[in-house]
Amino acid sequence: MHGDRQMIHDMLDAGADGYILKNTGKDELISALKKIAGGGMYFSDEISAEMMRAISDNERKSKSNEPELTTRELEIVRLINKELSNLQIAEQLFISGAQVETHRKNIFRKTETKGVVGLLKWARERGYLD
Repeated sequence: MHGDRQMIHDMLDAGADGYILKNTGKDELISALKKIAGGGMYFSDEISAEMMRAISDNERKSKSNEPELTTRELEIVRLINKELSNLQIAEQLFISGAQVETHRKNIFRKTETKGVVGLLKWARERGYLD
């Protein structure tokens, strides 16, 4: 009946098997009723489009919540994966051991991991490691 985004989401959350707008024609209404009565689902084109936009918006939001590691942090993750120590990483990147430690703390904080195993699993799942 209503094309309001929130109303559509509320109806879907409530378990509606179909949804059409108030201005739907008689033929579409009959078709929708038959489909639902037969155990199917029916959503008008406008509602289907709104559902697709909502899915797309949710995907964008979930991706935007993903922590972004800097190029340097990704380098360090890859070197951790090669089992290099902080000192070896520092030497390879021409930075101090204290800087490596700071980067590691930031990496663990951003990825919400507690140790190397969790970090490497996180990085592998996102395609940062081979």
